[in-house]
Amino acid sequence: MARAKDPADLATLDRVRALLSTRLGRMLRGALVAAVALLVASLVVRQARAAVHRMPAYRIGAKDVVFVDLPPIVDDRMKAGLVEAIGPVWPPAAQAPCTYDAGLDRRLRQLLGAHPMVREVLDVDVRYPSQVRVRATVRTPLARFRARAALASGRGTGLVDVPVDGEGVVLHPDVYAPFLTDRRAVLVTGVEALCPGVGRRWLDSQEQVAEGLAAARVANLLNSELSSISAPWVEVVDVTGFPATPKQRARGEVVLVLSDGRRVQWGRTERNLSDVTREDPYDAKRDRLVDLLEARPAGDRRELDVRFPLSPRAPR
Repeated sequence: MARAKDPADLATLDRVRALLSTRLGRMLRGALVAAVALLVASLVVRQARAAVHRMPAYRIGAKDVVFVDLPPIVDDRMKAGLVEAIGPVWPPAAQAPCTYDAGLDRRLRQLLGAHPMVREVLDVDVRYPSQVRVRATVRTPLARFRARAALASGRGTGLVDVPVDGEGVVLHPDVYAPFLTDRRAVLVTGVEALCPGVGRRWLDSQEQVAEGLAAARVANLLNSELSSISAPWVEVVDVTGFPATPKQRARGEVVLVLSDGRRVQWGRTERNLSDVTREDPYDAKRDRLVDLLEARPAGDRRELDVRFPLSPRAPR
């Protein structure tokens, strides 16, 4: 025999029907339908997004990155180097960015920021389905540094010449070879610290690298300003004597070697003169150097000391 319905249940159903027949009930019913539809739509979108992420056509690989609007200073070898260096910093295909990733712009900037030749990512433009057009500031060498570096064979260290940019980041010698040759880059010697490797910022406890970069800027400025009087140019910056104690400073800290072989006792650059007395600024040293170059013949091999005012009685 069938069990009779509980009068309390019937009363509850009647109250629900009565509520749904009112304006408020119709609004609640519409909201419920909308919520269910939204839930279904979100599930569909999630499934579609997962399907898209599995499709190789929307995966952004290293080959899909294109550098645009590069300045004329970036030569063909550097352009090729930009492309070659993307692979080592890019994730494997299964983990590569997808065109539809949330936060894609931020992730692309992080990946490109690890590129050893990129100083700053200016703009990232994603083109459907997977191309990325990048506008970036490219690192360029300030000077060449001669120092010890780990040999490719893994057996010890040896002397190498590597380009270094103004922030102290080591650059690839082969990539920048034409650039260095065309611009007659200054060579910095005397750095004791081991070269950290391409793409890494070179820091040392004695700050010889920082002083070498500052001295290279001095050399570049001198070469630009003295070219009008056909003076010999600065080929080498030697920071072997840096940093010197007060007692050793008289022997010189930064030495510039000119193209005719003569040596210039420059002293210390203006990067840090806090603990140095009687060191004149760049303009005074440059003017003394001009006077000495005009007064002494090229065959005079005495050092040209521009650190202090020239004594009227001292031989020029």
